[in-house]
Amino acid sequence: MELRHLRYFIAVAEEGSLTNAAERRLHTTQPSLSRQIRDLELEIGVKLLERKTRGIALTAAGRVFLDHARLALMQVEVACDAARATEAREETEFCHWLFAGTRSNLAVRVAAHFARGGARC
Repeated sequence: MELRHLRYFIAVAEEGSLTNAAERRLHTTQPSLSRQIRDLELEIGVKLLERKTRGIALTAAGRVFLDHARLALMQVEVACDAARATEAREETEFCHWLFAGTRSNLAVRVAAHFARGGARC
C-alpha cells in the first residue's frame, strides 16, 4: 500500500463520488482512480465502497478505514515536520558554532550575507 492510495480513498470518501474526486481533487481520470481504489480493496481484503448510480457510499469497513487513513496521513505529516525542524535546528546550531567568538571581518560579512537571505542559517 502506498500513501497515494490513502489520499485517493480519502478524496473519494469526502467527495462522495469517484468522478468528482478524480476531476476536482486528484486531477486524474475516473477509470484510473477506480482501479486504484479497487487495488486498495484487494490489498486490504474488504470492500470499502458501495458503488451506486449516483456516487458512492462507505461500507462499515470503509468508515473505519477512513478514520485510520486520515490518522496515518497526519502522522506522516508530523514526521516530515519533525524532520524539517530537526534539520533547521542543526543548521542553526552549526551557524552559532561557526561564528561563536569570532569577530573577524570575514565572519561579519558572512553573517550579513545570511541576514540578507543569501542562505539559510
